[in-house]
Amino acid sequence: MAAVSAVESQDPPKIAGEGTPESAWRRSAWLAALPALPARDWLAGVTRLVVVSPHPDDEALGCGGLIATARALGTPVRVVSVTDGEACYPDAPAWPPARLRTARRQELERALACLGVDADAIDTLDIGDGRVAEREDALVDALAPLLRAGDRVLTTWRSDGHPDHEATARAVERAAAGCAASVAQFPVWAWHWLSPDAPAAPLPGAQRCVLTPAACRAKAAALACFVSQLQDDAPGMPAPILPPHVLARFDRDFEVVLP
Repeated sequence: MAAVSAVESQDPPKIAGEGTPESAWRRSAWLAALPALPARDWLAGVTRLVVVSPHPDDEALGCGGLIATARALGTPVRVVSVTDGEACYPDAPAWPPARLRTARRQELERALACLGVDADAIDTLDIGDGRVAEREDALVDALAPLLRAGDRVLTTWRSDGHPDHEATARAVERAAAGCAASVAQFPVWAWHWLSPDAPAAPLPGAQRCVLTPAACRAKAAALACFVSQLQDDAPGMPAPILPPHVLARFDRDFEVVLP
């Protein structure tokens, strides 16, 4: 996950302010009505799960429980980190890009260890935080040799509201089409701006993958590893990307996936 600014898009930004609180999502009729199945059933028949994440932490936020479930089932998981999230604090002298790049790669490795994924199953592409759309063709080329027929590839939603998330989804769709891998997507920033009171589900084809308590615990432990993104009250430090009200949206016993 990374911050997004209005200058990255000609459209009005969807990501502004504190967004929709989790308390509103817990009352959402359309979210509660989404078809639900155990996460292990969603993973049935998957020979390898590949998660393509725009920034370190998007994978834990959006599908950390599914990753933990896959590993508990013995299913191989590979995680591709498109950027290092090195531009998330552009105006903070305490967090220059070089320091953030190192910190976030280390955080990603620790977080994935909590989910059962070894460091040698992580690919870091360094496409450039905030630059994925302009380097979309390069991302397709980088992904092509990492995917194979029969993979189920999970990535961020194509309409998530963040330019890097949407460009990553487009690139994954193109790369997967070239090797007959299947694609599913998960929302991250959409929980910030979607309406919980919409008359119909605004996530076409979405379903809830219900997590076990063990998977929920693993996901929480993974998210706690992203220290650079969490609340820091030290003088001179920037507002965190993942304050408590944002993390609350991912403290659920299910994860939502779309075709």
